Amino acid sequence: MSSKEGNIPKAVLKCIESLNSAKTDNEKFASLFVVTKLIKADDCTEPCLKLVYEAIGFKFLNRLLTSTEVPEGCPPFIYKSVALSIVSSFCGVPDIVNSPDVLSIIPVLIDIVCMSDADAMEDNLMLVSDCYTCLHAIAGFESGRKALLQKNATSQLAEVYIDEMFRHDEALNLLIYLVSHQGSEVFSNNQELFLQVVSRISNEFISESSEKKFELCQMLIVLLGNNPPISAEDLDKEEWPKSVLQTLQGILCSKIGTAHRDLSLQLIARLLELLGIAWGLSVGSNSRQFLLLLVNLACVEVRMKLEERSLEQILETADVLVACYSIIELFISFMITQAFLSFDPKQREQAYCALKGAVSAILTLLNQVAENNPEWTGDYRDKKTQFIVASIRILGAWLAEESSSMKEEVCNVLPYIISICSRLFQERQKGSTDVGDPLRFMLPAFCHLAAENASRKIMLKENVHQLLYNYFLYQWAIFSEWLAKQPNVAADWLHTETEEEEEISEKSRPDSEAAVILVSGIYMNIVVLEPRLAATDIIFSQLLKFCFTHLPQLVKRQDFVVLMGNIAVLGLLILRQHSWKYTQGDSAVFRYIQGTVSFLWDAHNSEESCDSHSLVISLRYKKDWPDLAELWFLGMQSLSNVMASMNWVVEFIVDSGWPQEMMKSLSTISSGSIDASTRTAYEDFLCCLIKAEPKVKAIVLENRGRHTCRTHSMKQLMSLLD
Repeated sequence: MSSKEGNIPKAVLKCIESLNSAKTDNEKFASLFVVTKLIKADDCTEPCLKLVYEAIGFKFLNRLLTSTEVPEGCPPFIYKSVALSIVSSFCGVPDIVNSPDVLSIIPVLIDIVCMSDADAMEDNLMLVSDCYTCLHAIAGFESGRKALLQKNATSQLAEVYIDEMFRHDEALNLLIYLVSHQGSEVFSNNQELFLQVVSRISNEFISESSEKKFELCQMLIVLLGNNPPISAEDLDKEEWPKSVLQTLQGILCSKIGTAHRDLSLQLIARLLELLGIAWGLSVGSNSRQFLLLLVNLACVEVRMKLEERSLEQILETADVLVACYSIIELFISFMITQAFLSFDPKQREQAYCALKGAVSAILTLLNQVAENNPEWTGDYRDKKTQFIVASIRILGAWLAEESSSMKEEVCNVLPYIISICSRLFQERQKGSTDVGDPLRFMLPAFCHLAAENASRKIMLKENVHQLLYNYFLYQWAIFSEWLAKQPNVAADWLHTETEEEEEISEKSRPDSEAAVILVSGIYMNIVVLEPRLAATDIIFSQLLKFCFTHLPQLVKRQDFVVLMGNIAVLGLLILRQHSWKYTQGDSAVFRYIQGTVSFLWDAHNSEESCDSHSLVISLRYKKDWPDLAELWFLGMQSLSNVMASMNWVVEFIVDSGWPQEMMKSLSTISSGSIDASTRTAYEDFLCCLIKAEPKVKAIVLENRGRHTCRTHSMKQLMSLLD
């Protein structure tokens, strides 16, 4: 220590000498009273504090903290009080606070806090304050926060707050701090306690009329933004969500400042994210008017905070902007529901115009960022990237439902969006799953953009078909890994799940399934509209082989019929462009065609109708028919096209017995019991079969072909039978 003595005050050196010379705990304890005054002095620097701490020794402090015996006539908490006073004084030294020794006393600190209302603590309230000082200091470090969670501090602090013990506001502040840094992990295994805390804060928020109301609002934003898994149904059973929403309605309809409005928008956005727009419409007598006011306010905020400002300025208000984005995205989804159609036409028009204005501001922002930083160089996890991803997400949601407006502006920014999607996906491929995934948000939009000439040309120029292929395989790998762990719900097509089974099934399904379906839809548009590319680019050869390989494993899965239909029809569309390669069907292609025929064949039957005289959608397909209908019609047409150039496919279909079953069903159903589109699809298919293989004509005639044609007005088919 001699080399350092020149920098250490004499008083500190004297104190250290006294501590080191103490031969008993009593002598060292007596020296602590001098230490308390000394370490609070202005000239006691961090190096001084470390030296004093080393001289005291943690083992001695720990003995004081855990001792249950005190000298006669002394207060029962005298040792703990002195020890914690000393420890709390060292809380400004990171190396001490973050040490294993200090982390080991967390249970002692929590126990004292939890007994703060006990009679024995009446004269030791300073002890509780010192505990909170230590706990806050510990929580300032990642290792400290993890230690607090491991030692069950969450539930004990929550109980202190809920039971309104002494300094319960400190317990709440500490909880909020933990949640803001550790996220949903804090209450991950205790949803009930989470709801109790939120309910208690909500009640305070509702009744409070001072500035504290918005401090509580901020706390609710943090908690509801990092909630453990809780279903909307469970939340709706609670009383506080509706009360909080009604309070927020009152605030937003009042004259308030920007800061208060921003907090209110953030909280209401989180409530609607958790419970939905439809739930919001059930709260209050003027819920429809408030919803329109809310979306208009969110759109105005977006325009005000984005227009004519730099990205750096925009990022200063990113939190409220993301909340407004959330409200806008939820409302865009709501606009396609029947509930929105019941709104007055003028209200719908006003909402549309407001949304269009906000999306226009987002497009301008993205164009501005693209011009200033065309080669993205930022940290993929920084706030700037996260905000750009959030902006792309909103644009994707809008374009998924409205791709006809602002086409030029969208095309201008499309290359930049694709580049961001590609770069962030590359990071995910490297294992960085915590980076944003804007490509996933853009998939529905790409489906529409791929159908438009101008935007499709840009997409292909930017190699979107290659990007999507890699993404397709990436998402399929996730889905396939999950699928391998699932029971085979397959073979019994008449099996109907109970509501509970269906709910569990839907919750467990990975989003990768939907991503694969969406990418399939984009490729279908490209194949149909760019046949030469589909015939020559290796990507489509690889996609076709993928369909050959993976369709068979889905055929017998009752629970993945939409995915099966997409893989089947995508394969047919590509196969038409590559039919010359497969004039002789190998086993893989044969199994694929077998699966495709199975998908198309099983869609309709007469056996499941009430009287067996109507053609109905099969039970297996019925629930998903809105997603399957277009696929089925396209599949029937595509299979007809494939048959024209692949004779063995025709032979397989004839040998399968499908034409015979098709005619039997059509011949037994009554006139008018089949819709015109389905009737035409069957008629066109049978006509193609007869043209490709004349012996099919005999099969049709043997199964009351002429009677069937007359019954269902199949004039084209009748002409081939004569």
